[in-house]
Amino acid sequence: MRSTPRAAATAKTSSFPLAMVLTAAVSALWYAGQRVRVPQNVRPVQGFDAEQYMGHWYELARIDYVFERGLTSCTADYVLQSDGTVQVTNRGFDPANGRWKSATAVAKLLAGPEVGSLKVSFFRPFYAGYHVVYVDHDAGHAVVVGDGAKYAWILSRTPSIDDAAYTRLVAIAVSNGVDANRLVRVPHGAALEMVESSKAA
Repeated sequence: MRSTPRAAATAKTSSFPLAMVLTAAVSALWYAGQRVRVPQNVRPVQGFDAEQYMGHWYELARIDYVFERGLTSCTADYVLQSDGTVQVTNRGFDPANGRWKSATAVAKLLAGPEVGSLKVSFFRPFYAGYHVVYVDHDAGHAVVVGDGAKYAWILSRTPSIDDAAYTRLVAIAVSNGVDANRLVRVPHGAALEMVESSKAA
């Protein structure tokens, strides 16, 4: 059956609301992905030095989430780009498969170069908050809190620190809304042990 001009016009007109809804939905997702705010009770570092923060960090503890679950020997590398953004490379060892996994992201400062708040995207245009609430460059320690304090990381320039220092960093995370009971320690050296075990076998 051939469609009449009136039927074709009706079909074309009825597609407009759907197109408008889809456009609005995509726009809303884009806007939500771009919009990152500092959560309540989270106090980013003031006088933040982005250049000094760059480089290699070991992940000593984290609130576990799907992308890192089960990974050990986790590290993060930060490289400041010429346009002011930061390239982030996360790496971790999956003992279940005996393989390293990595992911690269881009980060942007939220409130200027002297405030330790950034938004990070592994899947653009969607961003998540990354708020440096503590950093001690002399000791080589940092505490980072994510959106709504649902994510958190305790970082160090070395793969291990003493118990007193770790307890102090956990207390800083808790003072910024993090649930200490959700933090899991991240073991390092698991990959090396597995390699040595395979050689012995």
